[in-house]
Amino acid sequence: MKQKNSITFDEYVKGYKSGNILIYINENRAGDFVMSEFGDKHNKPAHVFWSWAGIILTTIIPIVFLFINWKYSVVSFILGLVVASASRKSAVQFCIQNMLESEDFWNYIVLHQGAVMKDKEGNVVNSAFLDRMEK
Repeated sequence: MKQKNSITFDEYVKGYKSGNILIYINENRAGDFVMSEFGDKHNKPAHVFWSWAGIILTTIIPIVFLFINWKYSVVSFILGLVVASASRKSAVQFCIQNMLESEDFWNYIVLHQGAVMKDKEGNVVNSAFLDRMEK
């Protein structure tokens, strides 16, 4: 892919809102970014709650239900997988929202390679922040 010039935070926000820049967040690391010191403090409790709900529904509750009725155990496990998947997708949305609202969060997630920015043609767009860090 052809490398495009670097953009600043303001250019990113304008480009994303106009649909000229697409953002791809690493879904497996999104929760870590939400829980970072740069993440919005209002998103953290929801992420923690739903992450733990998914963990409990896939591990602890199925074990308890095995002694009652194995069918409940299977239902709990499947429900836990659904909740865990939704929690990861929610973390991605939190990251996108925070990247639009906070330049510090945008710099943090780009620095730690948690997001890839592309233009409409599919060309990777770099952050001017990373260019400054490399010099």
